[in-house]
Amino acid sequence: MATVVIDTDPGTDDAIALIMALNSPELDIRGLTTVGGNARLTHTTANALRLLDRLGRPRIPVAAGASRPLRGAYEYGYGFHGSGGLTIPLRPVDGGPHALRAAEFIIDAGASVGPDLTLIALGPLTNVAHALQRRPELTMQLREIVVMGGAFEAGNVTPYAEFNIFNDPAAANVVFSSGVPITLIGLDLGRQVAFGKDQQDWAEGDTVGEQLAAEIVREWFDLHPDLPSYDLCDPLTLAGVIEPGLFRYTQAEVTVATTGPRTGETRAVFGSGPVKVATGVDVDAARALVIDRLKTPEA
Repeated sequence: MATVVIDTDPGTDDAIALIMALNSPELDIRGLTTVGGNARLTHTTANALRLLDRLGRPRIPVAAGASRPLRGAYEYGYGFHGSGGLTIPLRPVDGGPHALRAAEFIIDAGASVGPDLTLIALGPLTNVAHALQRRPELTMQLREIVVMGGAFEAGNVTPYAEFNIFNDPAAANVVFSSGVPITLIGLDLGRQVAFGKDQQDWAEGDTVGEQLAAEIVREWFDLHPDLPSYDLCDPLTLAGVIEPGLFRYTQAEVTVATTGPRTGETRAVFGSGPVKVATGVDVDAARALVIDRLKTPEA
């Protein structure tokens, strides 16, 4: 079982990834940390709390984190994910976030778990960078950081840059150069694993998790009537934690451009280095795993 903290900016695909995580016995989830990105921090934090409540796991702590990147400001994804960061409204909850901020929560988790903690980073890497900068010994307490980010073929914000990395390229460089083992699952693979508008398997379940995911995706297609498929970038990253054998990997030195027209471009020198870049995926098996882990187990 992997002991994990999930750093997230819900976000529709984050929400689906969180449903998967909560339904996966391979994961011991110690908490969620939230960051701005797909939506403002107030929205991503509220969405995380409401998702946990809807899925019957309100005791998992949620620590709010960075509302802006190391430099500059986030570009939000409301046009893609919908008002408030999700395509559907979720019932407000009475409780609020954890007393610790996200970076301190990560540091505290590293100290308490020891060298077995895995960070799963589904948004901009600001919180993770802050934690590494404030507590250098955290590098010895992390087993791995699994990152959804980067594009080596074509971006989705600019021709060169993927959304998460573009939103805080300086933080990405802090993380990629930290010496912590990194697994990087990028946009290139995320685009290969998707829910098609004309497919029905993602909309047929009757458990809480399946129905919630179907609501989110169905409303997303209504929001984007011209798009034929919904890419599963964050869910694919969760699948990589649950079943790493779904992927082919190549070790690399990875850096990110922080200035100029190619800001956010992820660059890799393959052959050696601390970053394990996913370069191939069993598409059918990965998609099947996503659908399987949307199913909420019986109590």
